[in-house]
Amino acid sequence: MHTLHSLLRAATATLALAFPLLAPMAANAAAGTLSTEAIEAAGTPPGYNATCRCYRNVPYGSVSWFEPTTRKFARQEMDIWMPDAALHPGLRPVVYYGHANAATHTIAFDKAVDSMYSRFVKPLTDAGYIVVSYEFRHPVVNYVSGMKAPRLDIQKAINYFVANHGAALKADPTNTFITGRSRGGGLGLLTALTGKFSGGTTVRAVRTFQAQTTFDCQESARTFVIESDRDAFLAECTAVPGAGSALQSVTAAAPPVYVGYDRPFRHQLVPASEVDVHHPDFGLALCERYSATEAAAQCVPAEAVPALDEWKGVVDYFNAYRVAR
Repeated sequence: MHTLHSLLRAATATLALAFPLLAPMAANAAAGTLSTEAIEAAGTPPGYNATCRCYRNVPYGSVSWFEPTTRKFARQEMDIWMPDAALHPGLRPVVYYGHANAATHTIAFDKAVDSMYSRFVKPLTDAGYIVVSYEFRHPVVNYVSGMKAPRLDIQKAINYFVANHGAALKADPTNTFITGRSRGGGLGLLTALTGKFSGGTTVRAVRTFQAQTTFDCQESARTFVIESDRDAFLAECTAVPGAGSALQSVTAAAPPVYVGYDRPFRHQLVPASEVDVHHPDFGLALCERYSATEAAAQCVPAEAVPALDEWKGVVDYFNAYRVAR
């Protein structure tokens, strides 16, 4: 009579021949040492890398496009960084990250103290958060004349992750947080304020750096540019129907936000030449809209933030709004 262990050894040998990548998992199972982390890696999503505890290039859609900021083709893909399963076996909050211009969704597994991994990913995963970084189209940068503004990729990525991988990875969609830098911050903020989320997703807080808070040319001219320069500003601004405005989307139910910028706030209208995609008063204008809804304390504008400090305190900030589960 075959013993259970002999049957497992035979199955392992068969797997080694037919599916060599699965053999190590089967061997661990035969030895009774299959870890929680390995069990998660054996399921969805694909592309698991044990070295970084991350899933690379996970598709969330089928759209691809030529990205003018990088001169390369991009696809609807995401990377997923996991906390240590042994240290965080329960439900895990999720932080979604949108990259800056001329970047990609891929964050290098780089342990240097000033790397994005060391300053952003590791502190969050060490605290039990799942970190999802996505590739996405921008409503202005990637606009195609005659088509709708492509502003829903982040919403799609979040809903896809929750529906297809959330349960397997023990994600807690009721503790969702959105982050981003530059274009990723601006569209992430707009998505947090206007997104139609499924699967129980609740955005608890948003943290951005260098975020543009409106993609509406007319609104930008009125809000930030001196009157004599507004025509010149509008002549240079790319007007995209339906691109969206976070300033117009603040309601009493809007989630708390932190909006940081690397320059001091101006507190005044400026010439057209001084308004760029990282204009610091974008954040001030957003917080004014929060004040108008009697939620001033929910919006924190930060000025003159050094570039390497943009994520300093991110764990404490999100922990303050994280709901115990």
